[in-house]
Amino acid sequence: MVVNSRPLKRARTRVEARDFAGFPPAGDGGAAGTFREAVRGFLARYARLLPLPSIFSPAAAAAPPHLLTWRVSLRVGEEGDEEGGGGAVELNVVEEDVLRSRSVYCDQCRVVGWSGHPVCGKRYHFIIENDNNQVCGKRHSCCLRCGTPTVAGESRCLLCNFDMDGEELEECGYMHLDDNTHLLHAVVHANGYGHLLRVNGREGGSRCLTGRDIMSFWDRLCKVLHVRKVTVMDISKKHGMEYRLLHAITSGHPWYGEWGYKFGAGSFALTSDTYQEAVDTLSGIQLALYFSHRQPIRTPLQNTIALYWALSDRQLVTVRDLFRFIMHLLHQARKKNETSKPTTDEHKEVASNVLCKWTKEDIDRAETAMLKVLRVVQPGQWVSWRALRGAASKAVDSQELLDYSLRGLGGKLMDDGHFIAVRCNAETSAIEYRLEDNSNQSVDAAAFGPSVDHLLHDLKFLYNALLNPETMLASQPEVIGASSHSAAAKILDCKQFIKHYDQHTPRAPLNPFLLSVRCSIELLDHPKDYTAPPVELVLLPASATLAELKIQATRAFQETYLMFQSYQVEQLPDFPNFSDTTLVKHVLGSSQLVRVRGRCTGDNRRIVQFRMERGLENWTVDCTCGAKDDDGERMLACDVCGVWQHTRCSGISDFDDVPEKFICRKCASPRRGKGRGGGGGNGGSRMDVSAAGRCKDEIGSSVGGAGKFGRMATVG
Repeated sequence: MVVNSRPLKRARTRVEARDFAGFPPAGDGGAAGTFREAVRGFLARYARLLPLPSIFSPAAAAAPPHLLTWRVSLRVGEEGDEEGGGGAVELNVVEEDVLRSRSVYCDQCRVVGWSGHPVCGKRYHFIIENDNNQVCGKRHSCCLRCGTPTVAGESRCLLCNFDMDGEELEECGYMHLDDNTHLLHAVVHANGYGHLLRVNGREGGSRCLTGRDIMSFWDRLCKVLHVRKVTVMDISKKHGMEYRLLHAITSGHPWYGEWGYKFGAGSFALTSDTYQEAVDTLSGIQLALYFSHRQPIRTPLQNTIALYWALSDRQLVTVRDLFRFIMHLLHQARKKNETSKPTTDEHKEVASNVLCKWTKEDIDRAETAMLKVLRVVQPGQWVSWRALRGAASKAVDSQELLDYSLRGLGGKLMDDGHFIAVRCNAETSAIEYRLEDNSNQSVDAAAFGPSVDHLLHDLKFLYNALLNPETMLASQPEVIGASSHSAAAKILDCKQFIKHYDQHTPRAPLNPFLLSVRCSIELLDHPKDYTAPPVELVLLPASATLAELKIQATRAFQETYLMFQSYQVEQLPDFPNFSDTTLVKHVLGSSQLVRVRGRCTGDNRRIVQFRMERGLENWTVDCTCGAKDDDGERMLACDVCGVWQHTRCSGISDFDDVPEKFICRKCASPRRGKGRGGGGGNGGSRMDVSAAGRCKDEIGSSVGGAGKFGRMATVG
C-alpha cells in the first residue's frame, strides 16, 4: 500500500450569487430576537470570511486584526444581462473590534441623542462597493506608498514592491471604510442602534443600482437583523439642490421618509412640530401671491409659473403643486427618452383621460378662433400661448375652455395640408404655436412640453427663487418674505432622521416554547452622571428559572457593552422574596420588563473610559436658541464660563473663522462682565488674541478618533 504524505487539497466551493431584489428573504431572522444574535446567524448562513493577508498568520494569529470582512455575493437582474442593467455586486460586512479600534467613540451617537449609551464592543459596517470600482470581483484598497489599488489578501504592492506590515494593512482597512464612493455604507452597534452613512445611486456612480434599490435592500436587511433604530444625516443633493428641502416640499417628508424615516433631531433646538410647521408653511404658499397687478411686464419668475399653469390639466394653486408637477413632468420626459420618441397624439391621449365639461361644439369653436389668429400672422412666426389665448378670447369667453383647447392644438392637421406645430421656448418660458406645411413636419414638431434640460433649468430657477433661503428674498412678496425665508432655513436645519424598527417588533415570541424578557440594568456603586443603557431583550426556554434569567441577562450585557464585560447580576429587585429556583413564567408575564441589579468587578477604569459614546469629554451646552446638547452644528466655548453655544447664534457666520477669544453675552453683560475683557453688551464680538477659544468641530474627533465616519456625505 502506498501512503501519500501530502495533505489533501481543500475542495473548492462554488459561491452562489443571490438575487439582490429578494435578499434577504422576509422573516429570515425570525419574529423576535436581538441584533447581536441575528447578525451572527446571518453571517453563518450567507457570508464567507475573506482570507487574512499572510502577514497575520501564523505568528499574529493570537492578535487578529481589528477588522474582519465577511462577503455576500449578490446578483442584480438576470445572470449575464449586463447590457440590460444587470450585474454582480458584493455586500461586505466588516466586523470592527471597538476595543482595539482607532475610533472608539461614535460621533453619530452623540449628535442624535445617544451620547449617553455605553460603548459597544462590536460595530458592524455594511458596505456595497461601487460596482465601477471592483477589481476582478475582489475588495480592493491601495498601497500606502504609491496609491496603486491592491486586492484583499495581498500585503505586497505589485507596482512598487512595497511590503505592508500589520499596522499598515489596518490603515488600508480604515481607508476603505472612509471611501466616499461606496453605494451603501451603514454601521450598526452591537446593541442594534445604527446609522446610515451613505447611499449612492445612479447619480453617485452606480452602474446597475438606483438609490431606491439600495434603500429597499437596506430596509429588508434591517428587519431581518432585528436592528432597533437607524439614523441618517440627510445632506443629499439632487442636481446641485438640497434634496431634503426639495423633497419635503413635494412630498411633506425627506426622501428617506419613503422608507419610514421621520424627524429625529433638529439642529438649533428645532422640534418635530417646528419642522412640520415649516414644511406646511413653505409648501402651502399661494402662487397667486407672486403676481402683482401693478406690474405691467411679467418677470421671469411669473413667466415660468405661467408656463406650468398652462401645461397642467389641473389647477396649480400652491408651491407644492408647482414643484410636484415639474417633478412629474421630469419623470415622464426621462421615461420617454429611455423608451421612444413622443408621438403627435401622446398629449391627446393624456387629455382624454381628464373629465371634460365642454361639448365638442365648444372645443371646435375655440379651435376655430385660434386657427384664425394663426392664419393672419406672418408665415414662420411663432405665437405664444398667452398671446394666442388673448386674441381668441374675443370670440370665446371661457379662459378654461381656451386653455383646454390649447393643450390639444399641437399636431392638428388642416384640410389645406398645413398642421399646427408647437414648441416650448426655453428662453422665454413660453409655449408657442405656428402653422407649417405638412411636408416640413419633423418627428418632434408636435412634441408637447419642455425637454429634460428645460425642465431641469426651470426646476433650479424656481428652487433658487422660491425655496433656497440664500437666494429667495429678492423674489418673495413682502407679505410672505420673512415667513418663507424662516421656514426654508428651518427645513434645512433639520438633517437628522430616524426609523424605529423596534416599534413594529412583536413583544412576545411566536414560539410558545420561548419566553421573552426585557431587562433593564441597574449598576451598584455607579459613577457620577451614570446613564443606564437601553433595555436588552433576553430569550429563555419556557422552563427557565430566575437563576437562569440572571445568567442570561449577565451574558447579554457582557456581550454588548465594553464597560459591562465584568458585570454580574446579583439581584432582581422586583422579586426580592422569590428563590432562584422559581420558574420565570410563574412570576413574569409575556415580554414584561424586569430590573436586574449588579456590580462590575475589577478595574473601574474600564467603566470610566467606555461609559458613554460621547467619550471622556464633559461639556455644557446652553445656547440662546435653546440647544442643551451637541447637535452636530459648529459651536465654540466661552473663555470665561466654558459653556458652548452655536457660532451662528453668536453672530458668527458659518463662512467666517472662529475668533481666537470669545466671551458669551452673559459673561460680557455689565452685570457679570465688569473687568472681564470689556465685552460690554455686544455678545459674540471678536476679542484680543488668546489660545483658549476652540471650535467644537475642531475637538469633535480629538478623543479616541471620535467622529471618523460622522462627516460622510449621503447622496440619494
